[in-house]
Amino acid sequence: MKLLYTLKKEFLLITRDIHAVTVLFIMPAVFIMIMSLAMRDLFELNNTVHIDVLAVNRDAGKKSGEFLKAIEELRTFKFHLLEKDVATEKVKEQMLSRDYKFALVIGENFSAIVEDIEKEEDQKPLALFVNPAVNLQTQMILTNALDGRLAKLRKDAFIDRIGEVLAAAGIDEKKLKAAEESRVEVQYVYKEARAAKVPSAVQQSVPAWLVFSMFFIVIPISNTFISERGQGTLMRLKSMNVSRVALIIGKMVPYLFVNAIQVILMIAIGVYAVPLLGGTPLTVGDSLGGLALIAASVSFSAISVALLIASLARTTEQATTIGGVLNIIFGALGGIMVPKFVMPGFMQEIAHLSPMSWGLEGFLDIFLRNGNVSDVLPESLSLLIFGTAMLICTMIALKKQREV
Repeated sequence: MKLLYTLKKEFLLITRDIHAVTVLFIMPAVFIMIMSLAMRDLFELNNTVHIDVLAVNRDAGKKSGEFLKAIEELRTFKFHLLEKDVATEKVKEQMLSRDYKFALVIGENFSAIVEDIEKEEDQKPLALFVNPAVNLQTQMILTNALDGRLAKLRKDAFIDRIGEVLAAAGIDEKKLKAAEESRVEVQYVYKEARAAKVPSAVQQSVPAWLVFSMFFIVIPISNTFISERGQGTLMRLKSMNVSRVALIIGKMVPYLFVNAIQVILMIAIGVYAVPLLGGTPLTVGDSLGGLALIAASVSFSAISVALLIASLARTTEQATTIGGVLNIIFGALGGIMVPKFVMPGFMQEIAHLSPMSWGLEGFLDIFLRNGNVSDVLPESLSLLIFGTAMLICTMIALKKQREV
């Protein structure tokens, strides 16, 4: 009866703190919608995203036009041509004022170099200006594309020069000029060769921001916990012989329901709302048991951390500040804000210490890798052990306080 009374009290407190609880639903919903749509083209084969490049073509020959056309056929770059006689300094000014990340200047001797009329090896027919804000990986994408298409043009020009020799030898000139298909076969790796799904932005965004938002349960928990302590409610519960275990269970169960609703709504947004705005629908996977296990484990861990913070903090401002900062650190380390694969090696090792990393990997096992209960068991056990350790620390903290 005492436990039921505690549960009833917590559900009533949740309904009275509806603004804090609403944040748990609005924040991840907004993040999921924005990130799923913003990153959509990066994950789709027929994408429309491109890199804008200012271009000045000072070459009078035909090869420069062929070169620009060949680069644009990659559908990764879009050239915006300026007048051929514009000064280099003016190009730089235009680049900065119009916020272009790259500017390409094709030299006057471009066609001559391609056709091997000018054979000086140290000549540079292309000049690329780069905004310092562009990362090295993006620079390499463009420079590799330029080098590759320039090499192709020079090869084709060489084939044209020896066309008579090739014809006499019975070699098809058109086949030699044909664009080579990539010899790299791309395959996605799934758990135990189960049904394959092409990854999409929404499948990356939903688990990441769902895990992040579940840990923000610290806001409503700390509001109610510290408010009860200030009003003497915890002291009255002690006088009624309500144990610390019953108090913690009474705190946890209602918020487990809140997190469960959170998971259902965020998945529903990914499945139904994102496609209405032009995004790709979320595919949940084939293991509802695995999904329920990892969701419950993340929820248990998040609530345990929130209870520890609420029991140690003296004011709601302290609790929300500490909880917010800790969540941001967990998110940054755990691959929520920055993908782990772009981190340095030592940072990737540190990332495994974040409980958000365990939760994210578990959700990705279900959504992206078609995993099942056994696949998410390691992450779930890690989260449950971590949550249990946080609860033990909470019990110790409460024992040292007079109220409980």
